[in-house]
Amino acid sequence: MSSPTAIEAFARWARLKKYRIEVTYGVYVFSPMEKVFFWSIFLFLFTVVSFAAVVYVQRNVLLLIRYATVFVTGEGSGPNVASNLLPKGDTAYSVARSGVTSLAETVGGAANSQVP
Repeated sequence: MSSPTAIEAFARWARLKKYRIEVTYGVYVFSPMEKVFFWSIFLFLFTVVSFAAVVYVQRNVLLLIRYATVFVTGEGSGPNVASNLLPKGDTAYSVARSGVTSLAETVGGAANSQVP
């Protein structure tokens, strides 16, 4: 007996996934129009999520690697995480040195603060 080709194996896998979805969510009891509506929404959402994953995964993985290297090495060679949270001129080093109370005062006195 020969092994199935890649296309046959993918088709079998897709049929099994469709069967699992139909059994899990009760799609098999829908009327034909309800099934068309369900599968249209499902395929649209699957396409949108897949497209976003393809577009943004590389950028997000690189960003996570940069952040991880900063946290592991302790060097400021990568992007400064705290610089996005604080007003310009404050660095993570100065915030860490001055303490949490000073951080709260710095963030509370930001230009876009809603405190009157």
